Amino acid sequence: MASNKPLVHRGTKSWWTGDVKTLCGLTIPRGDAKSPWFIKPACPQCEAIHEARKRK
Repeated sequence: MASNKPLVHRGTKSWWTGDVKTLCGLTIPRGDAKSPWFIKPACPQCEAIHEARKRK
């Protein structure tokens, strides 16, 4: 059963524009991004990339 909750993405915020670029390739416009307290449900693609970077 799919959840209606939005996925929590990992990303970095642009100092110049305020947009957030996620690890899975999404660009979230300035003002739409939020800092969640919890990381569930996490984006599987962002988490896979994050884990791969930690192993390097």
